[in-house]
Amino acid sequence: MAKRTSLFALRLTLYYILFAGIWIVFSDRLLSAAVADVELLTQLQTYKGWFFVVVTGTVLFLIIHLAFRSRIKTEHKLLEANEKLSALIEASPLAIMTLDVAGRVMSWNSAAETMFGWKEREVLGCVNPIVSEENYLEFRKLHHQALSGKAVYGAEVTRLRKDGSTIDVSLSTALIRNAQGDVRGVVAVLADISEQKRKEEQLKYLSLHDSLTGIYNRAYFEQEMHRLETSRHPRIGIIVCDVDGLKLYNDSLGHHIGDILLKAAANIIRSCFRESDMVARIGGDEFAVLLPDTDKHALESGCRRIREAIAKFNEENGKLYLSMSMGYAVGEEQSKITELFKQADDNMYREKLQRNQNVRHATVQILMKALSSTDFITGGHTERMEDMVVSLAEKAGIAREKLPDLRLFARFHDIGKVGISEDVLLKDLPLTEGEMAEIRRHSEVGHRIALSAPDLTHLSDWILKHHEWWNGEGYPLGLKETEIPLECRILAIADAYDALTNTRPYRDESTQEYAFAELRAGAGRQFDPHLVEMFIGMLEETESKNIPAKM
Repeated sequence: MAKRTSLFALRLTLYYILFAGIWIVFSDRLLSAAVADVELLTQLQTYKGWFFVVVTGTVLFLIIHLAFRSRIKTEHKLLEANEKLSALIEASPLAIMTLDVAGRVMSWNSAAETMFGWKEREVLGCVNPIVSEENYLEFRKLHHQALSGKAVYGAEVTRLRKDGSTIDVSLSTALIRNAQGDVRGVVAVLADISEQKRKEEQLKYLSLHDSLTGIYNRAYFEQEMHRLETSRHPRIGIIVCDVDGLKLYNDSLGHHIGDILLKAAANIIRSCFRESDMVARIGGDEFAVLLPDTDKHALESGCRRIREAIAKFNEENGKLYLSMSMGYAVGEEQSKITELFKQADDNMYREKLQRNQNVRHATVQILMKALSSTDFITGGHTERMEDMVVSLAEKAGIAREKLPDLRLFARFHDIGKVGISEDVLLKDLPLTEGEMAEIRRHSEVGHRIALSAPDLTHLSDWILKHHEWWNGEGYPLGLKETEIPLECRILAIADAYDALTNTRPYRDESTQEYAFAELRAGAGRQFDPHLVEMFIGMLEETESKNIPAKM
């Protein structure tokens, strides 16, 4: 602006001198040629000079007036633009600061105060306070880059807050020049990207880790397999582990219990190896460990540590039973790691087949233990049910070879109750409609459990139908009369009698006479009438009451 003003003044002066010279020369010659009287000529020249002064003064006034008006108007526009810019900077959610060539703060907006904690008055004239010592060289490099005219766009940097914490920001810069075009400093715009960085890290973590257990996932496992195969380690070992009976737990106690077992398995495996060993969940119930630079002895030792940790877990968690089948393989440098993995996986399945019977038995026993803590199996209920069911079955003419299955049925008919809330099972007040619906689910849940447990599979149909009524008003299928298996009709009578003659949370025990009356009232409606009379007669004929009302 000053330069343009000087040029304008210089041009105006030159124009004035040129015009004045031309006016003086030509006007004097014209007057001399036109007037011969010297006195008149002198007088006219005086008038001519005053005329020149008045005219040129008026012209100069107008020119200067218009120039100043234009300058004032321009200055007003600049002032208005600066005010708008200042308001925009103050209202911006981005931290905006200006730094001189030495990196000292010249201005600092409200967003910068909020983002970093310092007030503007605290930082004016100070070397940029948001740069920590470890990031100072990086700051100087970016600052010099900006001063050299190479603008910075979206550089991700870490900056310091007043309280000592750090914040991830995106940095962009632009040059500040004065009217002469000289570099006066840099304006820096910083956006908080902490949340964005956190989400990026979270997405990166989730892309490599299993969301349930927190260990690595199959994608990362395969990536590591490829890396180890190409890095030419002298020996690579793989251990594959598979959680036994997980489907049984999911079907009976719910998927949340299955998730607890999976988390426990992951924690156990991870605790048995070094941090440098890679532990991953590679399937729904399958885990794997990659061990570079290892040998067969180390793999066997790792499997032994896992088994010891599982045994300790089972001792400390009475309601849950964790079991894992394991297989391992170790290969030399020339071994393909995919073939090594297949070998370990085959070894794991071989072990699972060898120990499957023990696993099934233990798992079912754990389910019964869980049921006994929430239902009425304690106090001799199971034994009474087995004896009554078998005795009535013999009376009804069922073959002796089927009696062991009937004992098993009497023991496990209510296995589906492990999936029902204790609050509902042990409630001493009348059940709501929703709670009754939950109770009625137990025969279907028990059916699924039986199908998942090979030892109980042949009982699954009886377990599903043991709450069907003679008149078709039972559940879950609404079967009636002889559509209901004989074994289910027998168990229904024995179960009702035992419930009536023993204490329940919702009522006290009743006498045998009252129980007989209730059974007869339900004959033809809930119970097979022929079997009801056969059952009552059987108990009345027992001399010493082999199945007493209370044991």
